[in-house]
Amino acid sequence: MSESLKQRVITGVIIGIPMIFMVIFSDFTRVLFLSLILILCATEFLSLHYKDVDKQYVFIIPSILVSGVVLVASLYKFDFCKIFLFQALGFNSILILDLFFRKKSFLSSLPWAKGILYTSIPLASLISISGSPSFRIILLGTLFLIWVSDIGAYAVGKSIGKNKLMPSVSPGKSWEGFIGAGVISLLSSYLFYRFLGYFSLPQWSVIAIIVWLFGSTGDLVESKMKRYIGVKDSGTILPGHGGFLDRFDGFYFCIPFVLLYINLIDKI
Repeated sequence: MSESLKQRVITGVIIGIPMIFMVIFSDFTRVLFLSLILILCATEFLSLHYKDVDKQYVFIIPSILVSGVVLVASLYKFDFCKIFLFQALGFNSILILDLFFRKKSFLSSLPWAKGILYTSIPLASLISISGSPSFRIILLGTLFLIWVSDIGAYAVGKSIGKNKLMPSVSPGKSWEGFIGAGVISLLSSYLFYRFLGYFSLPQWSVIAIIVWLFGSTGDLVESKMKRYIGVKDSGTILPGHGGFLDRFDGFYFCIPFVLLYINLIDKI
């Protein structure tokens, strides 16, 4: 095992065990987990764009406070929480178009405003359904499917990856890794059906495909932003992994699309 891979595994175990506990234990710990990810990712996103101390006070602190307001709104399920999902879907759709059709990163202009839409609203839309029977299943399923997809992409890409997926955005990603992640995600949907239940096998298969496609897209969206502003990782807090933004970009990007599908099949 290489030194870098060993570091990734050690960090994964250290942070993975408490995170899995929080996700599994209760609705309260699940909301706490999502709240921590929301604030940490929002802070990292803004810190990437505002490195000047004065600008940090002017932009980062107010933006984090707004993220906190969004969080509180989702926790108390105010009437306007219903619009979080549609805001996230609309904004992420813009980011998908930006990924394929623009040279510059859409996220790099007005980051104090776009950071809230990018990192906070998607997770708030999930927090707003806490208390629903589907909340635990959606969080567990999406989070673990993202991890399965990431591991599959890394393993297959490192083994046989030759054809670059989007070299101008992320030189390390390959078509082989992308397809491998999809196959492994789809196969693993049977395990989620067997052990988590709630959804049928075809429904779990569709969820796995949504997580794979939009989780991978979210990873590329963040890679394009980092490449545009000239950084490799969003942070150094997770040795071998980067920052929280690096680890959860695919997760919060795919959440609105998962929720949309589950709304369509009337499971919320």
